[in-house]
Amino acid sequence: MNDNNFHPEMLTLARNSRGMAKRQLAGLVGISGTAIGRLEAGTLDMTDSVLERVGDALDYGSSFFLRNPVLIGQVGGAIFHRKQQSLPVRKLYRAHALAEVRRLEFATMMRSMDEIDHLLPEYPVDLYDDDPEAIARSVRAVMNLPPGPIFNLTQVLERNGCVVVAHDFQSRQIDGFSQRDQYPPGFIHLNADLPPDRWRWTLAHELGHLVMHFEPTASPKEVEQQANLFAGEFLAPGHEIGYQLEDLSFQKLGGLKRQWGISMQALVNRAYHLNAITASQRQTMFARLSKAGYRTREPVTLDPPVERPGRMVALAQAHLGEMGYSRSELRDLLGLRDTDFRRHYDRGDDILESLGIGDLLEK
Repeated sequence: MNDNNFHPEMLTLARNSRGMAKRQLAGLVGISGTAIGRLEAGTLDMTDSVLERVGDALDYGSSFFLRNPVLIGQVGGAIFHRKQQSLPVRKLYRAHALAEVRRLEFATMMRSMDEIDHLLPEYPVDLYDDDPEAIARSVRAVMNLPPGPIFNLTQVLERNGCVVVAHDFQSRQIDGFSQRDQYPPGFIHLNADLPPDRWRWTLAHELGHLVMHFEPTASPKEVEQQANLFAGEFLAPGHEIGYQLEDLSFQKLGGLKRQWGISMQALVNRAYHLNAITASQRQTMFARLSKAGYRTREPVTLDPPVERPGRMVALAQAHLGEMGYSRSELRDLLGLRDTDFRRHYDRGDDILESLGIGDLLEK
């Protein structure tokens, strides 16, 4: 038994979040790979000196490894991804570990807060005639969204039961993924490098998973198609955008993107789905987008405004403000070193105001 209350699960989580193999960590710490394996298995006691070297190697505070692992693994349901099939397993493990670290930070800080009672709606798609678009319209109504484009989707979702987190996944092969949880029920983890239009689409896509998919009976391909149908209708309702897509031309796409905040590619697909263009016309427009280089990255001048998550920042600021925590106390509570703390929780007052932090804390 460890006198320092070391929890092996936290070592595995920390190592995976840094994308390290056991032998790589062993080399930095100065012990064998076998010893790292035994530490993670809980069959070797962690000494204070090794714990300090592990913290230095992984850039976590010692308190990180002493945190209660009961909070680990409380995410319910499936994890849904927008990723390429070729994504290496180690990078996927790293992405999941980063998400779990942020989720644990949120759960830790929420223990000091009033319980959240504003929950995401639940519409299991198989109980609603397998109609993702009807569900999207219902969700817009439940969230009291006015007609037309959604200006700041990130803020809307964080005010309606989601926690949105941006990550440095160190890969362009994963856009994001979602998880249901108890603090509150919806986490959406996004690649911080996403262009603003793709960020918004991924948010809406993952919202569709959170709202519709609990124990999916459809194939993974069908589940992803359902989430895309939800996203299209949620971001650009057919009865509102349909007439604008009639007589669609390549020249009209830029203006429509500025208005609705979704990519030109998505607009072309939306037009095809709403029978505003034919399959041949869609193919021709995609060919023009490819020739212009827009299938990889559309013009920055057409991007919607950048959206920044705020709920995690709001919690940290509440602890540093009315709860009276010092920076060092909050870092120790979360098990973070200064680099990670500054990266995730240091924001200027102007940014906090633009995020509507006070409103987010009240929701």
